[in-house]
Amino acid sequence: MKKVPMKKALLATALLMAVSVCGAAEVREELQPSARFSVYGHGAAATPPMGWNPWNAFRTEVTQDKILSVAETIKNNGLQAAGYRYINIDDGWWLNRRADGGIEIRTSMFPMAKTESGHPSFKAWTDHLHGMGFKAGIYTDVGRNACSQAHDPKSPNLPVGTIAEREIGLWGFEYSDLKTVFQDWGFDYVKVDACGLADFGPGGKAEQDADHEYQQSRPLIVRGDNEASDAEKVETAFARTGRLLDALNPDGDFVFSICPWGEAGVGNWGGRQGNTWRTSEDITPTWTSMLHNFDTSARRELYAGPGRWNDPDMLAIGLGEFDDKNLVNAQTHFSIWSILAAPLLIGFDLNHASPELVKLLSNPEVIAINQDAAGNQGNLVASNGIVQVLVKPLSARGERAVLLVNRGDTAAEASVTPAQMKLRAGKSFNVRDLWTHADLPASNGPLKFSLEPHASVLLKVSGAAATGDSTGLSEATGRIHVAVDGLPTYSAKPADVSGTPRADATPYGKRLSIGGRGYDYGLGIHANSRLEVRAGKDFTRFTAVVGVDDSGNLAREKVTFWVYGDGKPLFASKPMVRGDAPAQINVQVANVEVIELVAIADGIEKGRLAPVVAWADAQLR
Repeated sequence: MKKVPMKKALLATALLMAVSVCGAAEVREELQPSARFSVYGHGAAATPPMGWNPWNAFRTEVTQDKILSVAETIKNNGLQAAGYRYINIDDGWWLNRRADGGIEIRTSMFPMAKTESGHPSFKAWTDHLHGMGFKAGIYTDVGRNACSQAHDPKSPNLPVGTIAEREIGLWGFEYSDLKTVFQDWGFDYVKVDACGLADFGPGGKAEQDADHEYQQSRPLIVRGDNEASDAEKVETAFARTGRLLDALNPDGDFVFSICPWGEAGVGNWGGRQGNTWRTSEDITPTWTSMLHNFDTSARRELYAGPGRWNDPDMLAIGLGEFDDKNLVNAQTHFSIWSILAAPLLIGFDLNHASPELVKLLSNPEVIAINQDAAGNQGNLVASNGIVQVLVKPLSARGERAVLLVNRGDTAAEASVTPAQMKLRAGKSFNVRDLWTHADLPASNGPLKFSLEPHASVLLKVSGAAATGDSTGLSEATGRIHVAVDGLPTYSAKPADVSGTPRADATPYGKRLSIGGRGYDYGLGIHANSRLEVRAGKDFTRFTAVVGVDDSGNLAREKVTFWVYGDGKPLFASKPMVRGDAPAQINVQVANVEVIELVAIADGIEKGRLAPVVAWADAQLR
């Protein structure tokens, strides 16, 4: 008989044990290894897009001259050189849909679009912007109609004509419209809204417009209620757009911005279908609105990474409570968006920007945090409801961006520890203030600051990483994709992030704990979940300790943990329950592109909440 190596025999035994408990045939399809990093992966958004959008400045009452004037200002005042390269058109540019299915441009708004053929074209427009060194963006809707038709019924720039002629959205015209926009007109960026799926059914917003009639259909998005929305059909509509964009742009030079305002579970599927996805309703230029939109992205660090970004909407800087009379607010707003790795789209008329606002928006050290190539979103490591601390691991080993924010209306004390910054205890680290451009005294202990109302401190710290020569998964969240989150349904409220998988915490914000022992670092998620890790053949070993987290109340639910490398099983635990000592994982991953971490709860029907599990001290070496 051929002798089986002991290591392989042990693995085979573990795999058989797991199969016998869970029942291989009963494991849901989405928990099976995919052997791929299943994010969108197309387009030109390796770092968060930067640019300008006219909506918050002009809404639909925009013109060619207004946009070009702002573009010239961006070029001349240094913002283009700072990285703002997309000049976008938002809602209102269309006149109607022609009998041949094409979209008629409102040439009174964009006279440059006039052609001798009589069919207006934006080719001259995009050529002009490209000649200025910019990229060109445009707006459409995934449904039949656009947002202005439902929410700005008195706008002078709504589509005109019959019901069919006023249906200027993509629905039914996806291929022809996107081919026109990208191949014929030469655009580089498209924002695709979703009002056409939400507001034109019985009782919808558009029905309140007595001056216009629209084709009614059952809304696929019920605002504020994800459970009543048809998330699968909404995702399918955006997925079709994403596939066409990839096919129509063989050079990959495009950005696909998905805009269903955090509805229909987009936070779960946005990274599979596009480059950015709105996590919230439209921002307004108030401190409260900014914080609300921040909160919809703040705990979703495992969903962002190169090519895929949580989008809490455009910057409100330059408007309302973020104008040049409120520079503290504006600076904190910009710091938050930067450490979140959010898109940086300016939204006000820069012809009226003060030098202080231009300087703020072009701060190279702050922009570098947003544009860091690792693509990690800042992780919320501390929050008492007033003071919050976010830490964003950067590309250079041992470098982190650290933001301390006072959300409140009174002064507050803020601090951050080396452990929260993922730095080695007792080792000195360097500190730089990115707004004052000053090096602060080196430290080996907590950093403490007194913050005035709405104030913040944004730092770059450099020191010895807590994980030594290894890379902790929680300091490389840009390499992680949450393929299955373990939650039974989409949250009823779009902004409700309870249960969201987290780095260095349980989905409910508690410290990771297995068998009575706490862990500072790792990943917390519900069982019946699958995480994909883009290893990229950069590492040789994966190590972790795993188990059912002590925080749950499902004491006897059995969970089996699996690790796969490019679809092949590398590890399987015995069935574990809460209170069991953690299982040790140490597997070889040399030449592995994608590692998958799967936790399967036995006997839990689809639709029930599985226990919380911890992939603690998860590291790549």
